[in-house]
Parts: sequence; C-alpha cells; structure tokens
Amino acid sequence: MKQLLLIALIGSVGQLTAADRAKDIVPRPNEPIPKAAMMKLTGDWEDAKLNRDIRILWLSGPEDHKGGEHDYIRIKDLFVPMLKTIPQVTVDEAFQFPTKSQFDQADLLIQYLHLPNLTDEQFELFQGFVDRGGSVVSIHESCIIRPVERAKKLAGCIGCSWNGNKSSQWSKFSHDHPLYLKTEHPAFAGLPKFIRLNDESYWNLLTRDNVEVIGAIGSKASKDSTSFADVLKSKDVRSHAFWTFTSGKGRIFGTTTGHYTYTFYDPMYRLLLLRGIAWTLNEDPAPFMPLAFHGITNNKGLVGTTDTMMDYKNRKK
Repeated sequence: MKQLLLIALIGSVGQLTAADRAKDIVPRPNEPIPKAAMMKLTGDWEDAKLNRDIRILWLSGPEDHKGGEHDYIRIKDLFVPMLKTIPQVTVDEAFQFPTKSQFDQADLLIQYLHLPNLTDEQFELFQGFVDRGGSVVSIHESCIIRPVERAKKLAGCIGCSWNGNKSSQWSKFSHDHPLYLKTEHPAFAGLPKFIRLNDESYWNLLTRDNVEVIGAIGSKASKDSTSFADVLKSKDVRSHAFWTFTSGKGRIFGTTTGHYTYTFYDPMYRLLLLRGIAWTLNEDPAPFMPLAFHGITNNKGLVGTTDTMMDYKNRKK
C-alpha cells in the first residue's frame, strides 16, 4: 500500500510539472535585425507579380486571453490591410465561421481563432472548400476544436488537430529552444536551418495522411549541426510547429506557433507565414515579401520590435 501511495505521489508531482507549461518563461521578442540581412532571405521582389487574382478570406474570433496573447482581432486588423497592399489581392473577413458564399469566392482561407463547435454542415462546407482546391493557412489555436470528438473532422480539413489533453501537449518555449525548419521543403527552401522565437506551440497532434512536418522545436541540448530528420527522432522534440497537408486539390500550411502578438511583428516569423501563404497558392513568394518589412522597419534600417505588447486591452465582441 505504501508503494502504491508513493507511486501515486510521484505521478501527481509529474503531472504538476507538466502542467506548469514553462510559466517561468518571460515573454520577450527577438531583437530587431538589419534589413540587409532580411533581404538576403526575401530576395529582390521588384516587379514581382502574382500569376492570377487572389481572393483571401481572413477568419477571426473573439479574443480569449489577456492582452498580448491570442489577440485574434488585433492580428486580423494588422494583416488584412497589409495583404490588401499586394497587387491582385482582395481580402474579405469572416467572424467565427465563413458563409457558403464566402467559401465559394475565396482562394485562400487564413484562420487565426479558437474555432466554435462546428456543425456537420459547416464541416462539409470546410472540407468541400479544401478538396476542390481551396488553400488554408491555419495559425496557432486554430487547430483546436471542442468537444475533442470533433478533432478528426477538423484534421480532415487542415491535416492536424488537438487530440485532447491526455494525448496532445502544449508549452511555451524560449530562445534556448531552436525552431528547426525543413529546408528541403519548397515552403522553406533557402531559409536558415533553424530560427529562435519566444512563443508557444502544441505537439503530438492528431495527424492525417499526407501531412508533412516542416518545423519542429528542439531541446536546449539540440546541436546546430543536427539534421531535421534527426530532430524529429529526438526524445524531447516538439513536433507540429509547422506542417503542410494536401487533401483533394487543396493545399494547407499550418503552424501551432503564434501565441504572442509580438511574434507577428517578428520579420522571420512573418517570412515563414508569407512563404506558407505562397506555397498553398502555388505562387512565387516574391510578391508577398514586402510584408516581411511592412510597418516594422525603423529609420536605422532595423526590422522587428522590442515591445512585448502585453498591455494590449482586448476588444469586446
């Protein structure tokens, strides 16, 4: 009996440690970097044009955290005007879920929200949009739906979804944990082997066939020389930081990162999202590259922000 009590106690302590979710990590954005360094990654976009008119639908929802975290509406208000500056791009907005008409008109759905409990009819609209060739970019908590029994349907639309607290995991991570990129994938070709962020991610997600993990967070002990394949095999890897998925004719680019508002003001993070957008649309990323600098380049030629933005007051909706 004493042994059983001891085992139960040890298990309880382990659960408390796991539930802590790295609360000791202080939100801190990356230091701004020289524009010239970013230009080496974006390349020259002068005279770059899209091959067609692109209709983007941005899906947002009510903000559900304190300021600076899950600022769904604030990020929508940041990106929608930026996207509209790209020639041949039009942007519509939806709140919580698009209408059939909006799905019918969109080429790309970008979702950043906590999805409501979708009906079977809504899932049918979503899946139909993807399978007939619609593109999707899914950011952070957009891979979570409750009740968890609906997770499989969501994964059918975007490739991965939260599989419940007993299976899937989440945690904040610091700059000490490199975020490795699969640079063999076209979305990340030519980019650094890894970047560093201070954000949050989920892993051990419910994963459908045709999913390719292209971003994973290593441990503090990860070495710069570690290959992406070996990162995915490592014991403490946090998979599903970024992934791609195909269903029918549709292409999906997903990430579980994007918890903090300041992350969206990081030029490298923007670069990853913009590369993902271009990949889903089967377009050259060059026309999207000006947005990596938009509104975050100062008069000293530095790109980024030092503002944690944690004092933001959520809007009521």
